[in-house]
Amino acid sequence: MKKIFLSISLSLLSLSLVACKADDTKSENNLSVPELTAREKAILENTAEHSFLIDINVDDTYKEMSVWVEKYEFGKLVEPEMGRMTTAVKDNGTIIFTTSKTVADQKLSIFNISIQNDDGTDTVTYPETIDKMDSSVWGSAGKLKINSTKKLALASICYLSGNGGIRSLSTDFYGDMDSHMDELKEFDVVYLLRSEFTK
Repeated sequence: MKKIFLSISLSLLSLSLVACKADDTKSENNLSVPELTAREKAILENTAEHSFLIDINVDDTYKEMSVWVEKYEFGKLVEPEMGRMTTAVKDNGTIIFTTSKTVADQKLSIFNISIQNDDGTDTVTYPETIDKMDSSVWGSAGKLKINSTKKLALASICYLSGNGGIRSLSTDFYGDMDSHMDELKEFDVVYLLRSEFTK
């Protein structure tokens, strides 16, 4: 009888821990980069020059989110809100940011930002002229805590002319962009995907 009671107790405890973990995850209010399958990676590599997927996980205190791209030249902000889009946010979803070259003009790239959630998908697309550079590097934040008072840097595409060494922005940059702005001065051009969540 004790074994049955112990077995039932452990089962209930396991279920409650799983439920608590699921609730904790749901209320974490974070952004994270999902693990992609080989097929998903192949599709993105064949359809986009650069691609970023970022999962959204928010509780019901957040009502809206905005995403946009900022353009920096030698560390100076020159285009503050390219393609800005604001949409309702609920529970979870995905931000998709891609760039692709046009066939006719290799200097012209198409920037595409989408937010997908249970209500559907909102998308903004715009052209951007990018002069040929010798090197480029891109990256994104692994996981970020959402904060309604802070605009987050989610991903970057950095271009550099000349044959010098190039390295991507540090992981610290995404967590505390204001303290690491000097990193942008190392590049001719930087595009940053930014986001803002409001309650």
